[in-house]
Amino acid sequence: MSVMLAACGGGQDEAYRAVGGEGAQSLSSADSAVLADGQDAAVLAADEQDNTVSAPPAAWELEDDPVVSETFLASQQARATATERAMAAAAVTTDTRVKWNPGHYIALPQRDKATIEKVMAEIKPLPQVKGLILRYEWAQLETSKGVYDFSRLDRDLSLVQAAGKRLWIMVGTKVFRAGGRAVPDYLRTAEYEGGAYKILIGARQAIGSKERYGENAALHNPKVRDRLVALGAAMGAHLNKHNALEGITFNETAMGQMKVPLTAAQKNAYFDNLAQVGAATQRAFPNTVVMQFINFPKPYMPGLISSMVSNKVALGGPDILLQDPDLNNHIYPMYNPAKGKVAVGPSVQPENFATTVQHGAYNPPKISDLYDFGRTRLSANYMFWTRVTNGSPSPYARTLDFFKSSAFPKDASGGLITTCPSTYTSCVPKL
Repeated sequence: MSVMLAACGGGQDEAYRAVGGEGAQSLSSADSAVLADGQDAAVLAADEQDNTVSAPPAAWELEDDPVVSETFLASQQARATATERAMAAAAVTTDTRVKWNPGHYIALPQRDKATIEKVMAEIKPLPQVKGLILRYEWAQLETSKGVYDFSRLDRDLSLVQAAGKRLWIMVGTKVFRAGGRAVPDYLRTAEYEGGAYKILIGARQAIGSKERYGENAALHNPKVRDRLVALGAAMGAHLNKHNALEGITFNETAMGQMKVPLTAAQKNAYFDNLAQVGAATQRAFPNTVVMQFINFPKPYMPGLISSMVSNKVALGGPDILLQDPDLNNHIYPMYNPAKGKVAVGPSVQPENFATTVQHGAYNPPKISDLYDFGRTRLSANYMFWTRVTNGSPSPYARTLDFFKSSAFPKDASGGLITTCPSTYTSCVPKL
């Protein structure tokens, strides 16, 4: 699920290597030869792994563009009034109680049964660690047009429910792996403009392949948007009422370094369509927290977040890098319009355990400092912690030690904000 490292440039610097390099996978990076658990990827089926590796955003995504920002924000605000009226009318006849179990969730770089069961045993004694967040690629969930395979979702929900825990699902629409598929094969036609556009990947991700490009879903095409909306509708019909399902989220917003750049009109359409996907998915999951991970491009984030709040779509997002100036000055303030209105869920990525600035030297912060930043600066309802087991002691071992320590609050949410967001009709632990 891309970024978080990509949100911060995702480099292959000293700190990144210190937590295992590409092996330290997360919501934002995966599918390398060595997994975060130190397992050989060859022993795991392809559909049991994440399929992305982080890479930096394009230069334009980091730049301010006041004209684009103001224009896109105005377009989303104009749509908001009609949307809010429609949602209020629907709420009269729809059960809109939201399953609400704030707390800490572990992000796994692979979701084979043995690993899930192992982690369930590790966190079962910790009631503040509510469960897992796992990533599933669009192409894995929709095998052909309108044909859906939710068997892995069902299996994983059963595994976490058996342990008394809950699951967050991340739907992946971007891959940073040579030959990776961001979308189902049926979209690869002219009708859908090929279904995806090519994005540059790093040399290490291209080892063993002549291909130097990954993919991102071509959401600027309205027919691609409609197919992603259809996936969300099918998932909602199947899973919305499942009490072990806490939330569903989409991967980061950064578009990546495109082989063939999109036009200005296509970029606007991309983020307008992304906003519509989030709104439609929330309607498909009226009893489940729906989230979008945000980071870049900067000009589109104010408008996208405005739409998210209007449509009850929660804000998730990238790294917690404590002293990074770009994140502190430009990205973290974007959480403010969402706080208290929708759920907020930052994530701790592999690099974050090893440094406090992007591309920084090895300087591991205290787990307690990462926690305090998410709780106080970002006002988190949820925190997602990547399970990185390389090193001695490993970041994951240090995280579990913190959860067991006297410094970690022992209330139900592990110190995170539990107040029901103001846009939610009501919050309940289960339906």
